[in-house]
Amino acid sequence: MIEEIDNVPEIRNNPADTGDEYGSGKSPFSYEPPKEKEPLPARIISIILHPFFMGIYGVSLLFLYTDFRLIFAGQFTRFITPVFFLTCVIPASSIFFLRKAGLIKDYDLRNRNDRFIPFVAAFCSYCLLIYYFVSAGLYAWFIGILVAPIVLIVIAAITTKFWKISAHMMGIGGLIGCTLSVCYNVKGLNPFILFIILFILAGCLGVSRLMLQRHTPGQVYTGFLVGLIVSYLCVLIGAYWGVIMFIKNL
Repeated sequence: MIEEIDNVPEIRNNPADTGDEYGSGKSPFSYEPPKEKEPLPARIISIILHPFFMGIYGVSLLFLYTDFRLIFAGQFTRFITPVFFLTCVIPASSIFFLRKAGLIKDYDLRNRNDRFIPFVAAFCSYCLLIYYFVSAGLYAWFIGILVAPIVLIVIAAITTKFWKISAHMMGIGGLIGCTLSVCYNVKGLNPFILFIILFILAGCLGVSRLMLQRHTPGQVYTGFLVGLIVSYLCVLIGAYWGVIMFIKNL
């Protein structure tokens, strides 16, 4: 009788092993909590105000609230086409192909280690855009608008090594900083309604990034301030550089 008991197969203590009887590797008693759905409004806002679109919005605003629409009348397409292609299509395509190749984990770049190659692609794209507009003889302050994203990309690439700063907030902060600097330091304008709208949008984007749990409040605030200050200074330096070059050419 004792020998019969000793010959009984040992019962497996691992519940996952019993899944073989059901044709799967999981126990019928295992439980996985359902994944929480991301808030749709926050997701939509994050897409609409994605950093890839900031260049398009920036050029569009120049034609909306400055005399660009008069100086370059009928040339909006000439400006927006290279901006759209180099600041939106190429960076977005790089992320798409990297994801398809399995080199990054997701399109949102949630893992900060996945950001380096897309940053390099965006950096090169903005360099080509600067070359295009410098060759066209555009104003120095306008070139400053294009230099600002390059500086921000470098800051983000360095910061990402040890901290996940919000690229979304850097983007919209850069848009607001450029707009403020162009208005106050170049054109002498004060479109306060536009400023109110932009700051409200920045607030909505910051809340959206927090709701989606992509960043901490510190990462959101820091990203916005860095984008705002860097872009404001880039346009300001470009404006002064333009004045200096104009005086030298007299």
